[in-house]
Amino acid sequence: MRIILGITGGVAAYKSAELARLLANQGHRVRCILTEAGARFITPLTLTSLTGEPCYGANPDQGEWRANPSIEHIELARWAELVAVVPATANILGKAANGLANDLLSTVLLATRAPVLWAPAMNTGMWEHPAVQANLARLRSFGHAVVEPGEGVLACGEEGSGKLAEVASIAEAIQVHGTPKLRTLKDRLVLITSGPTREDLDPVRTFTNHSTGAMGIELARAFRDVGAKVQLVLGGDLPAPWGVETVRVRSAQQMLEACEAHWADSDGVVAAAAVADQRPETPSSEKVKKGDGAETMVLVRTPDILARLSAVRRADQWVVGFAAESERHLEHASAKLKQKKLDAVLVNDVQGGRAFGIQVNTLTPVTAQGPQPPIGPLPKDQLAHAVVQWWALRLEARESGQ
Repeated sequence: MRIILGITGGVAAYKSAELARLLANQGHRVRCILTEAGARFITPLTLTSLTGEPCYGANPDQGEWRANPSIEHIELARWAELVAVVPATANILGKAANGLANDLLSTVLLATRAPVLWAPAMNTGMWEHPAVQANLARLRSFGHAVVEPGEGVLACGEEGSGKLAEVASIAEAIQVHGTPKLRTLKDRLVLITSGPTREDLDPVRTFTNHSTGAMGIELARAFRDVGAKVQLVLGGDLPAPWGVETVRVRSAQQMLEACEAHWADSDGVVAAAAVADQRPETPSSEKVKKGDGAETMVLVRTPDILARLSAVRRADQWVVGFAAESERHLEHASAKLKQKKLDAVLVNDVQGGRAFGIQVNTLTPVTAQGPQPPIGPLPKDQLAHAVVQWWALRLEARESGQ
């Protein structure tokens, strides 16, 4: 993606260097525009070194510098596929909301037709001022996106709202708003399960598995990026992705209840969670001590979440499952597809521990037409986007009656 990163005169400007580096490392082309105030906090040389691209706008040695002042703001406005202003001060918000343009960044903002994203950072009193909030409301009415600031100790020593959002969250927001949307998935509500479930043996020990939930989280991001509304039901310890409504669960029963609460409103489900198939029949309220002799434990089955959802699906809902298999992968995936009446199963080969916790993986889709060409090997973030593209094409074909 071609990104213009506007940097204005706030203390948080130093974090823009970290953001520029992160975006460049993700493969984006990043060109920075410094305001005169922003150039007092960070230098063009730093930003150019981190991005490998020219830095435009204010220069502490030359003032407001332009290589070609008659058309530069238009060229940059056309070049950009997204414009992000990080940090966004009250001043730049007010100028942009009212169509004022007296430097390079404000003229680019006025001229661009690319999506615009704001990450405000300022004192709590300024952030809460009615004028600032009115300007934000107007920018949103233009179709601009805002990454809300967080709360914490501010540079002025006060504590409250106005702290720049986390750099990783801003980068995710840029990815969301800069990714083209897919017609077949835009505004669809997709239910995704991810992560391991944990079944308690006692207050200390649990039954679980090797899953981290990374693949399901990347799928949530990928569906989010192409315009779907995602409801994520997440087990395990990984952080939830930015901008995705998430329900945290621990056990299979909790995951079932969360899924059933959202299933009626969903267009489809992608069940990527690694649900524990058994749990202790009677968990102990106290830590189980070692015994001298043989020890036994009675296990009972946990609910089959995917089968439950499939059994009550509407005709217009779709169900995609995952299968982690160590042998006879396609045979077992085909059996799962038929038994649970699924639309597709994405099968993992987990023999030797592969697929769990690693970043490169391959998934083989199995449908009623049989095994499909494998997707991958790819890093899990790229794999998730490839899966979403594959499924969107199948949905499009189904809806067109092909």
